[in-house]
Formats: sequence, structure tokens, C-alpha cells
Amino acid sequence: MKPIRSNELEFMGELINSKFSNKSEIIDTEISMEANKLAEKQKVKFAKMLGIDALLKKVQQTSTKYHDFKQSKTITEDRLRRECDDVASQLEMKLGQFSKARKWDTDFDSFDVKDDNASYFTNKLDEVCYNEAKKSIQKRHTIYNNLKELKDNCRLIIHTGADINNTIKVLQKEMFKADIKLPIPQQLLQISA
Repeated sequence: MKPIRSNELEFMGELINSKFSNKSEIIDTEISMEANKLAEKQKVKFAKMLGIDALLKKVQQTSTKYHDFKQSKTITEDRLRRECDDVASQLEMKLGQFSKARKWDTDFDSFDVKDDNASYFTNKLDEVCYNEAKKSIQKRHTIYNNLKELKDNCRLIIHTGADINNTIKVLQKEMFKADIKLPIPQQLLQISA
């Protein structure tokens, strides 16, 4: 008896593996084709056979409702965004006209409905209202309106070249008009009372 040599043994082993591998692929393909045919026949009643046909229908219904809602929500959201943008544009235009007429340093054209609500406009209006109120108070404030003139007068007084006693007395009177006290000790300047 002649034994199989190692190279023959190796060749035969590879040949066997190759043949069985090919046959296995052919059988797997046949099984897949038959499984597809059988699955096509059974898939209509498969959910019922598992007892989940009612849940499957319910999932389909709720999914349809959800997607319908999402679509109507998007449509409604877009419509409301356009409405808000239109109204905001009208408001921006009106406020822009006021801004030019009243010489405000505030612009009103950065409103974005996605990021802001009406507080954008109310905050800007609060700022402008404060500025207008401040201007109004400043117009009626006597000392505020006379402050520059009083300061100029004081500067003139100290540059007149008059003697120190008269200069200080006149300067104190002028500064008093601005409600500013000039605390200079009389002993220091030797001013006679």
C-alpha cells in the first residue's frame, strides 16, 4: 500500500474545500430563491399569524397621523412666520420713519422671528423712550442748559487780570449759579470779609 504524500494530501484537501464551497454557494442561492417565493406568499398573513396585525395597523394609523400633523404644522409654522415677518416689516418701516424724523441713534431692522419675540421691539422702544425723556428733561433743566455758558464765564473771570479778591468773589457768585460751591479759605487768600 502506497501512502498519500503530503503535497497530494494538501492538494486533495484544497480541492475538497473548493468543491464543497462551490456546492454550498449553489445551495444557498437555491434556498434564498425558494425562501423569497415562500415569503412573498406568506407575508400577507404573516403579521396575523404572529398575532400582531392589530398593532401593525395601529402603528400605520398613528404614523400617518403623525406625518400629517408634521406636514400641517410645517405649513402652519411657515404661514405664521410669514405673517409675523410681514407685520414686523411694517413696524420696522414705521419705526424707521420715526427714527429719521426724531433723529434716533437706534435702528429697528434686525428682528428675526426665529430668534426673537416682540421683546426686540419693546426693548428698543424702551431705550428710545428713555432717550427722548432724557432730552426733554435736559431741555427744561436750567442749570444743565446754562452749564457751558457758566463754565465759560468762570474761565473768563479768572483770565480778566483783576485782583485775586475780586476774582474769587465774582467766581464764587458765578459758580453758585451752577449750584457749585467754591470752598477757598479766606485766610489762605487773605480776603477781607
